[in-house]
Amino acid sequence: MGFRKSKSFKVMPGVRVRVSTSGVSTYVGGRKTTARRAPASSRPASVRTPAPAPAIASARPGIFAPKEEKALYSFLSQPEALSLDETVLAHPQYAKLGNVLLGLRHLSHGRMDPAAEYLRTALSLGGGLESHAFTQKYLSGYWLRLGIAGDVSVELPLSHDAATLALAEVLQLQGQTQAAVNYVEALDPSYPALLSLADLYVDLQDWHEVLRLTNGVGIDSEFTAMLAIFRAKSHLALGELVAAKECIKALTASKKYGSGLRFQALALRSEISLAEGAFARATADLEKILAEDSSVPGLREALTRIQRRQEEVEQEKADAAREKTRIAEQKREEAERAKEAKRTEAERLRAEKVAARALQTARRAEAAPVLQAAIIDLSFDEDAPPAPSQPASAHSMAGALSPGFYPDPQGVAPLRYWDGSAWTSRIRMKA
Repeated sequence: MGFRKSKSFKVMPGVRVRVSTSGVSTYVGGRKTTARRAPASSRPASVRTPAPAPAIASARPGIFAPKEEKALYSFLSQPEALSLDETVLAHPQYAKLGNVLLGLRHLSHGRMDPAAEYLRTALSLGGGLESHAFTQKYLSGYWLRLGIAGDVSVELPLSHDAATLALAEVLQLQGQTQAAVNYVEALDPSYPALLSLADLYVDLQDWHEVLRLTNGVGIDSEFTAMLAIFRAKSHLALGELVAAKECIKALTASKKYGSGLRFQALALRSEISLAEGAFARATADLEKILAEDSSVPGLREALTRIQRRQEEVEQEKADAAREKTRIAEQKREEAERAKEAKRTEAERLRAEKVAARALQTARRAEAAPVLQAAIIDLSFDEDAPPAPSQPASAHSMAGALSPGFYPDPQGVAPLRYWDGSAWTSRIRMKA
């Protein structure tokens, strides 16, 4: 974020870290060069990452010097040269050094593919670089500066580790981050390797590996403060907001580690607050940076994004409230419809019951058949005259019989009552 102040400090013998206008840089002795990588969060895949032109000593190869030494010296004397005598690249003593220098030359011209090819070839070969006679004679003042993390650059002498970190840089820019990780993990533990790995794992979004690398690292210098920022970013990405804030608590509360790192910590805490939905706190942290240095790029855009996000959240809440009201109204209408349907069904059932009772009453009111409605007297009538032994014919009974029970001429019952003029429905079951 374009910070203008700078401060340097010693982290180990021969190694210095600088918090500068472009973040944190690390230097390992020697004279400075100008290679710098854009931050990982903003650089495009095609960004140019120049490597410095080696500072060649004033001594020149003697007349009896090996031709490989003369060819390599000639190549270094021509900053625009992009090819090297094949005899150098094929020579067992010069092949590794030649491939490294040729790869770095292509890197300085933004030619990533050939840079990666030559650096890979160099790392596959045996032999040293720092101890090489050519390096000690002509490149003793040469330091390779590489951007190895978001806001961290390092200056290293020409060595196997420096070539490996350069190759990892190229592979990362090419999108081959996992391959870059494999190369850096093979290096001996060092601050540059630690920062490089942390940056690579951030690119891979392997937050657990970043946490593993930075586990137990306390904040006691600007160098470890940068690692704390990496750790906080990982916790934030994993949704562990409280842990993320704890990682940078010391950085946001104090100015002892420089404004550059403090501004990064405040910006990161603003992101954490934004994730929590605390828009006022997110805005306040960015305005603290704005109050100290209004030239920091991207601040006002970030403030606008927070305001826009707040408006979106408020709109989402309003939409959710309207949707909740709509659903409640819909449920109420459905309940009313269900109640009305139940009431209609109940009325229909009541009407059916009333109709059934009316039909039953009407049926009962209908006249029953004579025989069905007859009174069956099962008792013995003591006063009735004795029944004749033989039934009389209907003609003889017409005027001759007096009222009483007689054998039933219809054969329905043993006896039927004769009223003097006609047979009735009155019958007896006993003679």
